[in-house]
Amino acid sequence: MQRFPEYVMQLRNDVRLLRLDKDRLTRAHLTQKHKAEQLQEQLKEQARRIKDLEKENERLTRELEQSSKTKQRYQVALFDHGNFRHPSRQNKKSKGGQPGHADTNREARKAAPPTEKERLFAPVCGHCGEALPRVRATRPKALVDIVLHPQVVRRLIESERQWCGHCKREICARDSRSLPFTEYGLNTFLLVMILRFKSHASLATIASVLEISHGLPISKAAVCNLLTQAKRYLKGQYEQLMAQVRAGEVMYNDETGWLVNGQNAWLWIMANEEVTVYFAAESRGRGIAEELYGESEAFSMHDGLASYTNALPQEKHLYCWAHVLRFAHEETALEQEDSPARRFTAQLVNLYHLKNDPSASDSTNLETLLRTELDNLLAVPSESPAIQTIQARLRTQHDGLIRSLLSTPDGTNNLAERELRPMVISRHISNGSNTFGGMETSAILASIVQTAAKQEGPGLATLQRQLQEGVQDQFPHALHPVCVDSG
Repeated sequence: MQRFPEYVMQLRNDVRLLRLDKDRLTRAHLTQKHKAEQLQEQLKEQARRIKDLEKENERLTRELEQSSKTKQRYQVALFDHGNFRHPSRQNKKSKGGQPGHADTNREARKAAPPTEKERLFAPVCGHCGEALPRVRATRPKALVDIVLHPQVVRRLIESERQWCGHCKREICARDSRSLPFTEYGLNTFLLVMILRFKSHASLATIASVLEISHGLPISKAAVCNLLTQAKRYLKGQYEQLMAQVRAGEVMYNDETGWLVNGQNAWLWIMANEEVTVYFAAESRGRGIAEELYGESEAFSMHDGLASYTNALPQEKHLYCWAHVLRFAHEETALEQEDSPARRFTAQLVNLYHLKNDPSASDSTNLETLLRTELDNLLAVPSESPAIQTIQARLRTQHDGLIRSLLSTPDGTNNLAERELRPMVISRHISNGSNTFGGMETSAILASIVQTAAKQEGPGLATLQRQLQEGVQDQFPHALHPVCVDSG
């Protein structure tokens, strides 16, 4: 019993020490727990970064693959005119003109008889001044040149204010070279339009050309006003061109980007062999395709854009083989040369060239042959993603691809792309238009000029006639016969 208090004191000391140890261990535990939480957050952050890097790696891999496909695409043989050649054809072209190309050798064609003939001779020698006798021998040479008039034609036209007692209207005669509300004549309008839409000249360049070559000082604003007036006079002719394309058998459609004061817009095209029509639009949507097609019964050749496929009747679609074959080459560009995907693409190229098969000269036989071969390609079983992707597009465009080979000369939309190229060049030079009205002016006048250039005969006479007719439609009094009083 005497040692009990000492035992209690010992226990009290042990309890105090234990409490101290517990506090120390608790603090150490909290510290380690905090460190563990920090490490856990770091692990989570590392996991997120790894996932982001994996996504970035997948994106870069897809971009690299697409870039490699595009690079390979330009190294592959593509289509009839240097693209997608038939495997049986030699790669080297023969010298001289190519089959199917227009004859551009002016010297080889028989020259037209000259309208004027001059006989030149030298009276004296230019070296020593000795008089030279006349001889009969000549050395002929054809001369083709143009006539320049560096002086501006300025006239003051006075039109009598006459009165028709029958119509009870004032009659004011108009000179055929004069256009309303402007001092500039018909030839100035025509030259401005040609320089703008065939030479792709800027407004400043047009003003410089008129001043240097014709002695006509004119500002850029005046050139712009001339184009705006021409748009007004030629709007009716533009609508007639649209009607002509809609009334044709095949309508070639395409579109390209445009800029209106730095904002994106779209320039559409509807064309055939005789007529080209550009159309200014704010979007690339289905409604524009419906507006262009209208009530037409023509087949529409296009590249498969959803705006066309959703807007036009299904039996009127013609799909471009150039886009399909390019798509196939892009999908198989990274495959091995002897891979199933490459062989599948080669079979698709052979299918395209069946249109030139002599045994399928009849359209019925050709259609049967095309359907059989295309169905065989679609029935090919394969686990290759490239082949499956190509087959999916072929199934979607099956009937339209066959119709395009039956209804068009080459089964492609190259005509629309060729006709659209001048406007693409103009867009790169001018950087688009300042206003949407300016874009519409470009579309209307470029359609008139491009169509006139495709017609047989001098296009300048066609433009002159259309512009005069447009003025007469806007101002009926221009129809009155005109006489000139020389006194």
